[in-house]
Amino acid sequence: MVKAGPKLAWEVFSDWRRWHTFSNVYGRLEWTKGQPWSVGSRLSIEVLRPVHTVIDHVITHCEPAERVGWIDHALGVTIEQWVVFEPRNGSGTLVHVTGDIVGSELDLNGVPLHQFFRDFTREWYEAYREVCNQLAPIN
Repeated sequence: MVKAGPKLAWEVFSDWRRWHTFSNVYGRLEWTKGQPWSVGSRLSIEVLRPVHTVIDHVITHCEPAERVGWIDHALGVTIEQWVVFEPRNGSGTLVHVTGDIVGSELDLNGVPLHQFFRDFTREWYEAYREVCNQLAPIN
């Protein structure tokens, strides 16, 4: 839950240039195909740790301030993920995150992929929540 409404929550989320502030695992991020956040567009995401890799992030669905879906490919693993922005009666937005991993037996320098993904997601969205809460108008 963030204090920001769906529009502001989306603005913060979709500002991919800000993602470095949400997690220190990112290297270079660059849209390589299409307009950012349009269906079929691709974002190349360099991950620096726990292993160095580049993720091919393909947008499969996007309704700004409502929901966005994508598929990630890297290291022989595919991750489908959805983020849903659900308004909460003028008191903020519930941000739902769901995902499925195929190839989850992968080990990242001693850390199972599913554990890294869970911990990374928790860290990223906590930092995201803090920024949304700081930017949200005071009621």
